[in-house]
Amino acid sequence: MEKNEIFETAIRELTEAAISKLKENLDDIERQLYAEVKALSSQAREIVKTLPADQQKILTDYFEKTNLIADHECQHLYVQGAKDCVELLQRLGVL
Repeated sequence: MEKNEIFETAIRELTEAAISKLKENLDDIERQLYAEVKALSSQAREIVKTLPADQQKILTDYFEKTNLIADHECQHLYVQGAKDCVELLQRLGVL
């Protein structure tokens, strides 16, 4: 495994752990939002099933690619946050 793959794996695991911890501590409004998204997701899957195969593929590809982009952005923000933290600590003279 190359160094970049190791870093990507570590970032993914740290991000997933942080999201899991976040979900453990949701307030009522956030819990409600997650429940609504879960219900809407089920409804969207049912609607997609009623469409012709070519339209199903378009929507499925769209949802999958949108999720991949969001995942990529999440990883980028995690790394950027670490970089920003290091820069801040350097400017404060801590590092």
